[in-house]
Amino acid sequence: MVKKVDNIEELKKQYSIIVENIGEGLGIYNKDMVATFVNHKLCEIVGYNKDEILGERVSWFFAGKSKKEVEIELQGRRKGKASHYSVRFIKRNGKELFLCVSGVPLFAQDGKFDGGVAVVSDITERKRLEDKLEEHTIEVEKEVNKRTNLLADLYRGIAVTEERNRLAQELHDSCAQTLVSSILKIDLCERVMDKEPESLKRELKKLKEMLRRGIKSTRNVMLRLRLPDFHRMGFVTILSQYLEDFRRKTGIAASLDFKVETSLPMKIQVGTYRIIREAMNNVRKHAKAKNVDLRLRTDKNWNLFLIIEDDGKGFDLRRAIAKSYSRHFGLLGMEEQARILGGVFAVESAKRQGTKIKVKVPLHQ
Repeated sequence: MVKKVDNIEELKKQYSIIVENIGEGLGIYNKDMVATFVNHKLCEIVGYNKDEILGERVSWFFAGKSKKEVEIELQGRRKGKASHYSVRFIKRNGKELFLCVSGVPLFAQDGKFDGGVAVVSDITERKRLEDKLEEHTIEVEKEVNKRTNLLADLYRGIAVTEERNRLAQELHDSCAQTLVSSILKIDLCERVMDKEPESLKRELKKLKEMLRRGIKSTRNVMLRLRLPDFHRMGFVTILSQYLEDFRRKTGIAASLDFKVETSLPMKIQVGTYRIIREAMNNVRKHAKAKNVDLRLRTDKNWNLFLIIEDDGKGFDLRRAIAKSYSRHFGLLGMEEQARILGGVFAVESAKRQGTKIKVKVPLHQ
């Protein structure tokens, strides 16, 4: 608020009792930015007496960057600008202070600039506490990041371990069991070889069929371990062939809607393929779905969006995660893969309402 007075001295006399007891430093300066009045509190704060302050330019008591800041503020007073700012101040004894200054311009009745008023507070202790709090906050953030990285490593290790365990279980269920059964069949054949030749033929036929199934199961496991040749084949071709093979083996209809307007980096192609493969494996094992739709698109902000939606039985996501997230390593593996790509992963599901997997990956990084 702009104040108009006839005489600065009259203002000082009228409010002398108030200004000496307000608990804050107060100073008045004229149009030349020379101090004409200071109260006792201001002298106490800055460490100079009245005789040393009065008659001196306001910025004289500051140095370096602080002096320039004060001069800029004083120039603003000439333009009628009030402001609230903090500045560093060095007392005569060398002690560093931080001052909070509220400045207001004064104008005479003719509208000409006639000086200003400054209310000064010592905020050194508050600044010290703020700096200490900031340091503590930085340390806390570092610790949080450290723990977050440890947790991410743990999740990554769990996902990798679960994938290995799953492959080991599949090898056990297919290859290992087939070999064990084959050995038992061979033992039986040895026992009936001379006595029951017809039984021997039947058992050998069964053994051949068992080995054929074992070879097929083992080949399927090996194929899942091996990635397609992304350099030789196009990404769309790879996905189309994978979904056709999925439909043929499971009987679940799978469609692909591909609207990607740019060439995807190899890392993005491989990571996206892994997410799709894990999601489709979940559909095959758990969803009891009849249809699954896969959509890939890019937007004008260079983001890749992947959506995989099935019409299966779904599940209560909140309850499942609250109960034990460890039972959903497929989801965890997809989430980790999305994180490796610098993206975000989300899943939506409800009982009898299917499941939707959503992944967003920025391509500009």
